[in-house]
Amino acid sequence: MSVGSMLGTIDRYSWKARVRPVVLALLPVAAATAATAPVWANGRRAWILVLLVGALLLIEPLGRARGKKLENSLFAEWGGKPTVQMLRYSGPLSDAHQSYLRTRVQEIVGTSLRMPSEAEERADPVRADEVYETVGAVLRARARSLRGTQLVAEHNGEYGFRRNALGLRRLALAVCLISLAGLAAVAVWATMSDEPVSVSAIVMWSVMTIADIGMLTFWFAVVRPGWVETAAWEYARQLYETAAVSEVGNTIG
Repeated sequence: MSVGSMLGTIDRYSWKARVRPVVLALLPVAAATAATAPVWANGRRAWILVLLVGALLLIEPLGRARGKKLENSLFAEWGGKPTVQMLRYSGPLSDAHQSYLRTRVQEIVGTSLRMPSEAEERADPVRADEVYETVGAVLRARARSLRGTQLVAEHNGEYGFRRNALGLRRLALAVCLISLAGLAAVAVWATMSDEPVSVSAIVMWSVMTIADIGMLTFWFAVVRPGWVETAAWEYARQLYETAAVSEVGNTIG
């Protein structure tokens, strides 16, 4: 099987949400190793092959598993899934917006799934959330069959990327520190060696060090629960905006 056909087996969501965070987490060590390893025939090609094989065999399931592992704790910290919260009477929407959304959602899901009243939600919030969770699943399936709803998929992929990146945060920080330590060790070895160090090697190590520090800053300062929550709410808003889209003449296929 060619490389192109192997890459084609991984869909857009998987690349964005599952593969990309792991590639970013492992990139400092892979790049530093490739940059500092002795030169051998086809060395660069060999490293590209290693990264591709790793992506196909390990990256996708690892990227998802680490993010899904902490997802429930994130939802609990936020007070529930944003897609569920937006349908609650106690949720963040205004009365007018919520009334319209609930009416439109009820039209979409039909009479087989009745939206709870405010009194029913207060009396049994767990049951109400189960209904809202089901509504979200219906709207997700519906959005995939509608034209002009690509933003839903884009925001879903962005949320998945941020969630999975947070799951890999500790690993990524460790990788960055290991890479920096390796580069420092190489620099010390070079200064103690009798072999002259070329200007290009010094420039390369300096660039790698700056890049590693940048990656370390990203994983430490940016990849946090609030960063994930922002994407989750944006995805929820985009999903529920599709409720205003009519199915008449707008389905794919």
